[in-house]
Amino acid sequence: MYAFICTFEYSANYPSTIDFDQIAYAKELEKCVEDHFDYTIEKYGTVPPKNLGRPDIILD
Repeated sequence: MYAFICTFEYSANYPSTIDFDQIAYAKELEKCVEDHFDYTIEKYGTVPPKNLGRPDIILD
């Protein structure tokens, strides 16, 4: 989570269930950091702060 926060400057949402696979979640966050793309926006509903401006990568 720390690397994710340092990369994106906000925290990712957690899975909606209390009993989730923390290792799989950590791997997803690591993939986000490696790819420099936040996959948690679509999967977990993470909402980046509006003050960050336009993203560097835009998918069409």
